Amino acid sequence: MTDISTIDWNEVWKDIDRRKKAEDGLANCTDRWADRERCRKFNRRVQENNWKHAWERIHAMKTVPSSRVLDIGAGPGTLAIPLSGIVRHVTALEPSPMMLECLHGNMKERGITNISTIQKKWEDVDPGTDLDTPYDVVVASYSQGVPDLRAALEKMDRVTGKYAYIFWFADMMSPRLQNYLEIWEDLFGTPPARRYTPLIIFNLLNQMGIYTGVEITRVEYVSRFYGLEEAVADQRDALDLRDERQVLVLRKYLEKNLKRENGYYILKRKSYQAKIWWEKDL
Repeated sequence: MTDISTIDWNEVWKDIDRRKKAEDGLANCTDRWADRERCRKFNRRVQENNWKHAWERIHAMKTVPSSRVLDIGAGPGTLAIPLSGIVRHVTALEPSPMMLECLHGNMKERGITNISTIQKKWEDVDPGTDLDTPYDVVVASYSQGVPDLRAALEKMDRVTGKYAYIFWFADMMSPRLQNYLEIWEDLFGTPPARRYTPLIIFNLLNQMGIYTGVEITRVEYVSRFYGLEEAVADQRDALDLRDERQVLVLRKYLEKNLKRENGYYILKRKSYQAKIWWEKDL
């Protein structure tokens, strides 16, 4: 039996990252969010039902009106925009210029002045020059796409004065994989790979002497489309499909699985969200 205390969990993370880039038929995060229209679609999606999924995460964190929050991988302001109404200040870190364009638009539309933005990857941030530390809350919500997990976690722990939170897929499957398990091999020619990343994050933090709490919650996502063609185009881009054979497989699947509700074509999925968090040991 393997003694897990002897495993270098950071190397496990790096190995998964290497295999993911080699095996997956999906664009990496940098490429995916370089497209303006894709970012705008995502921006509209996170605001559905009055930022419902964002509020679920925000209510799972410990904030007070005087809190200063660092949001790592802020996207179009998924957490930062609603957070700005209940805390003193949010620093939103986001590498994608297209995502920042959406975030700045959301701030302007709502007259928000207590969000500052930084266009950088987390691994490129120098806390001493880029950040006004410490923060009361540091959060990385579905943004742990980093090459060196240990360095990313150490930096999170260094810049927080109170709490740090990571939200990630508890069932080890991204929404894209969750939706398309049935046809994944038909699409990409290989079986879907399940990667136990929440376990790696938890074990590495423990190995670093940072002892965390873990909570699992079920989340239901709903995507709405005006018609089949819009659904196919949207999901083709989300899956980064490259040829017509793949698109035909996707079309047949959506024809069978899309539901009609209130004039929309609906694609529903459930997922399980992991909240990994710790309180700074001062």
